[in-house]
Amino acid sequence: MKEVGALCDECKKGDSGSIRLVLLFLALSCVGLLVLFIHKVDTNITSADRAALQSMFDKGDYTISDLSDTGLFEEQVKAIRAVQDSVLNASPTLKKIPVKQEREPADLLEEGHGQCSDRARAIEKALLMLDYNVRYASLFSRDKTFIPPETMAIDSGNDLRSHAVVEVETEKGWLIVDTNTRWISLTSSGQPVSLAELHDRAGNTSYNWDSGNKGEIYWLMKRPFSYVYGLYSRHGMFYPPYTPYIPDINYKQFIFDNITD
Repeated sequence: MKEVGALCDECKKGDSGSIRLVLLFLALSCVGLLVLFIHKVDTNITSADRAALQSMFDKGDYTISDLSDTGLFEEQVKAIRAVQDSVLNASPTLKKIPVKQEREPADLLEEGHGQCSDRARAIEKALLMLDYNVRYASLFSRDKTFIPPETMAIDSGNDLRSHAVVEVETEKGWLIVDTNTRWISLTSSGQPVSLAELHDRAGNTSYNWDSGNKGEIYWLMKRPFSYVYGLYSRHGMFYPPYTPYIPDINYKQFIFDNITD
C-alpha cells in the first residue's frame, strides 16, 4: 500500500508540473499576442488622412468623386495614375522621413519629401479611401540569392536592398503602383502585370510597358527579388510605439495575402 501511495504522490507532482508548464505557455502566448497587437500597423482612414489627401488631390484639380472606383478599367487606370501623381507632387524630393516619427499622409504633405515607404503609405491610404482593394508590399533584392527567411532578418547584410510599392486590384487584375517614378505595371496592350507575375518572370521576360508611363520600372523589379505583403519595416522604427527589432506589420495583409498569393 505504501508503494501505491508513493506512486500517487509522484503522479500528483507530475500533474502539477504539467499544469505549471501549460499556464506558463498560455501566459507567454498572451504576452506575445499583446505585443503583436500593440505593434500592428492599421489601415484605417482618419479625418487627418482625408484632409491631407484631399489637399494633394486639389493641387492636381482632382476630386474624390472623380477618382472613386467606378469598376471600369480605363477609369480605374486614370484614377490610379492621378493618385500616384498627387502623392509624388506632394513629396518631390526623395528623402526619408526620420525614424521614430509619424509618416502618415499629413506628415508627408507637411514634410514635402519622402522615400518609397513613406509615399507607399500615402498611396495605399488614398486608394483605400477611394474604395479600392489595396496591399502594401516590401521588395528585397536577391542579387545575393537571399532566401525568404533571410529577407525577414533585421540585418541580412549590407547588400540587401529594398523598395516599397503598392498593389491595387483592378477589373483586369492586380496592378503595381511605383512610389519613386510615374510608372505602373500596365503593358502596351492594356494588361496589368501583378507582383506575383513580375516576380516569377523577373530577369527572364521583357515587357512593353504602356506609353502613359512617364517613368521607368524600378531597377530592383527587373531582376530576381523577394516580396512580402503587409511588412512596413523590419526594424520597427517607422510606426508607434517604435520598438527596435519588432517589425511594423499589418497582420491581415501579412497573413492572408502572403498565403493566398
